[in-house]
Amino acid sequence: MRPLKLGSAGMRGVVGSGLTPENTINFARAFGTFIDGGRVIVARDTRFSSEMLHRGVISGLLSCGCEVYDAGIVPAPLVHFMTEKLEAVGALLIGGGHQSAGWNSIIPLNRNGAYCNSIQLRELFDIYHSRRFLASDWSGVKKPVPVNRGILDSYLDALCALIDVESIAAAGLRVVCDFCNGSGSVMAEKLALRLGVEIIPINNVLSGVLPHDPEPRPRSSFQVQALMEPLKADAGFVFNSDMSRVCLVSDSGETLSEEYSFPLGAGYMLHKSSQQNPRVVTNICSSRSLDEVVKAQGGTVIKTRVGQSNVIDHMKESGAVLGGEGCGAFACSSWLDGFDAFFMTAVVLEAMAARKMRLSELVDELPRYHIVKKTINCSSAHAFTIIRSLREHFKDADVSEEDGLRFDWPDGWISIRTSTTDQVIRLISEWKNKNMAEDKAMHIRGIIERLTAS
Repeated sequence: MRPLKLGSAGMRGVVGSGLTPENTINFARAFGTFIDGGRVIVARDTRFSSEMLHRGVISGLLSCGCEVYDAGIVPAPLVHFMTEKLEAVGALLIGGGHQSAGWNSIIPLNRNGAYCNSIQLRELFDIYHSRRFLASDWSGVKKPVPVNRGILDSYLDALCALIDVESIAAAGLRVVCDFCNGSGSVMAEKLALRLGVEIIPINNVLSGVLPHDPEPRPRSSFQVQALMEPLKADAGFVFNSDMSRVCLVSDSGETLSEEYSFPLGAGYMLHKSSQQNPRVVTNICSSRSLDEVVKAQGGTVIKTRVGQSNVIDHMKESGAVLGGEGCGAFACSSWLDGFDAFFMTAVVLEAMAARKMRLSELVDELPRYHIVKKTINCSSAHAFTIIRSLREHFKDADVSEEDGLRFDWPDGWISIRTSTTDQVIRLISEWKNKNMAEDKAMHIRGIIERLTAS
């Protein structure tokens, strides 16, 4: 695995061996050049390495003559919000998100507060590789400006204006929230007060110590699960360290796949919407559960390539009301141009309150599938040829080439695509029957490994 990667989420890598101070400063200088020395927001998460990267990023931007607004430790949704609010031309978000300890990233956002699209990234990376950076003389170097913390209240005002706060408060809900010792902790109590819920936070210390795998999945939800029954909690939420992803734990103690978060939230949002034939955008690898939920509400699902920027771009182009992936959060056309786990949380709580149903009852309404995800080591030079050759093995399926190959049958589907960051092929199998999902994944893995060996 390469220790430094440039991709759809900017620059990420292993701190020290890949993501070095030199690379950090040069990436910031490239971004400062890309935005022509304009106003830029800088924010970070709680990881030990983030403060070091933060200083390098600010130094690189100041060298380009940028007007730097330093937001300090804040979650990703707030950075999406404040970029437009403060009339910045871009932002750099420093944080590992769902990545394991030792990794970190520098994510560039455009003037809309969204992930940069492929064209913008290509220009940014060209500047980075060319090392031809904008350079200000001594008189053009400005002093960083701290962002007023009142921006947190502005964000919450805007969020609560979209949510039925009265219904949530009247329901008297108690929720357990695991913030993975990340930046979401800075807003937890404020949001709970606004929504009128009793929040029981865990792992809410602003610390670089990751208490568990930071990617929200059933395997990282056991701490919340253990507290549900003793505390008589109505819902549990497990977040990644920058509040861009979330998975749920029901009142019955079931740890739910992150793939079910978007279908549950989308189902309720479409249920209360008056729009005819609403469009919903997701990637080619998201659960078929979403397709069935949207269809039941008279809507249409639009599939795109994997990546938040691809989803947001297609959402705008198609006039879709929602866009999201199987990571657990989503974007709404009336809200931010980015995935927001705070918003997702509020939507789930509103669904429980407005429909007067327990979370377990809402989950029981979802179409259930069994999903299996595998990675297979394979060099990029051979991956595309191997994937193309798989068409001959599944002639009875409907085929999509939106992102790699996806084969669809009435009871399930398979996705095979190359990774944009690693020397691997990503394989996903989803079926109504768990054994079938696993058998299909094993069968295709065997085919790919034989082709790789030959």
